[in-house]
Amino acid sequence: MDSIMPKGSTIATLLLVLCSFTACSTPQNLVIHESKALSVVLREMPAGYPSLAPFNYAHMILPKDALAILESVNYDADSILPFSQRQRQPVFTRLQAEFLAPELSKALNLALPQEVAAFIVSDPENPNQHTKGVAFVHGDELHLIIEELHKPVYRGQGNTYQQQTPRWELLPGDKQRHYTGRPGGKGAITNWVITLLR
Repeated sequence: MDSIMPKGSTIATLLLVLCSFTACSTPQNLVIHESKALSVVLREMPAGYPSLAPFNYAHMILPKDALAILESVNYDADSILPFSQRQRQPVFTRLQAEFLAPELSKALNLALPQEVAAFIVSDPENPNQHTKGVAFVHGDELHLIIEELHKPVYRGQGNTYQQQTPRWELLPGDKQRHYTGRPGGKGAITNWVITLLR
């Protein structure tokens, strides 16, 4: 009976040490900027995306380069009217891009290999419309994933309503492409665009 007691206390001690170790190793989010119109946080990649970590932050991202990339990202949205053409629109307004670029640059330059820069940005005069996403650098490329896209608000006859955008996809521009899950460009994730940094 005496030999059972030390084993039980040893196991309890071991469990306590393991629990405290996992609690200590839980990564904390690092807030880069927090305001009503902008939030930029370093965190782990959200669940549901292919794991590319550890990320390789080999390049310094200057605010002007971040601004140029943000301004170059467009999306293609289906119109809600039948037989109408699809519309090419910028993901970020000029004000959003100018507001986000320096903080995103700072976050990407501070990020650890397992971290992405998660952001939510809106126009200061219209904080209810926001764009949400994550960004990270891997090698010579900046990856930008848009999780939520702002939708325009239309006013008419005293009523305000939000246009529903049933389907949209990012449109790769120069030095850009969609992330693909399979060789040969197949299995594209259309809310994930990759920009060459050189």
